Amino acid sequence: MIELSERLEPFILKIPKVELHLHLEGAIPLPTLLNFIQKRGKDNSLKNLGDLKKRLVYSNFTQFIKVWLWKNSFITEYEDFEELAYQVLQSLSQQNVKYVEAFYSPRDFTFRNKKLSACGITESLIKGKKKAFDDFGIRSELIVDLGRDYGPRMGMGLLKELAVYLGLGLIGIGLGGSEKLFPAGLFTKVYREARNRGFRLTAHAGEAAGAKSIWAALDKLETERIGHGLRAYEDPRLIDYLKERQIPLEVCVVSNIKTQVCKTFKEHPIRNYFQDGLMVTINSDDPTMFDTSITNEYLVLVQRFGFSLEEIRKINLNSIRASFMSDKEKDSMRGTFNKEWEELIYKYFKK
Repeated sequence: MIELSERLEPFILKIPKVELHLHLEGAIPLPTLLNFIQKRGKDNSLKNLGDLKKRLVYSNFTQFIKVWLWKNSFITEYEDFEELAYQVLQSLSQQNVKYVEAFYSPRDFTFRNKKLSACGITESLIKGKKKAFDDFGIRSELIVDLGRDYGPRMGMGLLKELAVYLGLGLIGIGLGGSEKLFPAGLFTKVYREARNRGFRLTAHAGEAAGAKSIWAALDKLETERIGHGLRAYEDPRLIDYLKERQIPLEVCVVSNIKTQVCKTFKEHPIRNYFQDGLMVTINSDDPTMFDTSITNEYLVLVQRFGFSLEEIRKINLNSIRASFMSDKEKDSMRGTFNKEWEELIYKYFKK
């Protein structure tokens, strides 16, 4: 068993991966974040990475949001966003992530810092991701999180403001934030406008609220993917619908445990969803905030939920299929994935 574990971890690290639910601001490597904090000089109590790690602990989802906003207060300049994107993508490339669709939430910054604009932030992130592609070969697309808490009027304004970047690094819209306080139905017109303009659509749902929230995202927003979808099990009819339509779920297991929207790994429905034939993808959400990584998420599936390597392979292929890449790009990515997968299987398990 020890020998298998010794082979498993480097194997999972090196397999090619696609990630669909990652927040750039929550994936910033700890050394980069600490550098921002020390550069701003706002918190002298944080002297090293150990001090910073102790700050990133939460007892509930509300506390997590407070820490999230605290962390954002140190990201204040356009060059910070360029550096943030570059460092996140470098970290992902070290785990052989080939392609990522990454959320960013410009309103969290422009609302409090009048020096920043959503366009300026977007352009800085595009610069950072282009540099990362040149240096590491990792492909990425941006998904702008409209932010439920800012309401549909500001969401529509943000959508129209950033439409000029569609196809130039920006690919879609998402809807994070306070799921219970700002239900999906408020954003129906915003999503209709986004669809008409050619944006791809995803929305957080079924994380802090129940199955009705997922239904609303599907029926009112006509979203193509569901971010999290944790609480779909509350409605068997919804499970049947998700299976029949093969609507992708952007599942983030460790995140759900760390924010306590799911109390224990034993209670998490990921294994049941996969066995029931739902279109499950695995993602790291906010890896820095939750002390995880996309590699760790796959290890969790194997070590805590008993997923086989063949099942891990299928989930990877689900992520390619569920992505917003073109059909041609998906075919190319599958070819790359299958080639590298077979080489790694032989190297670690068949030699």
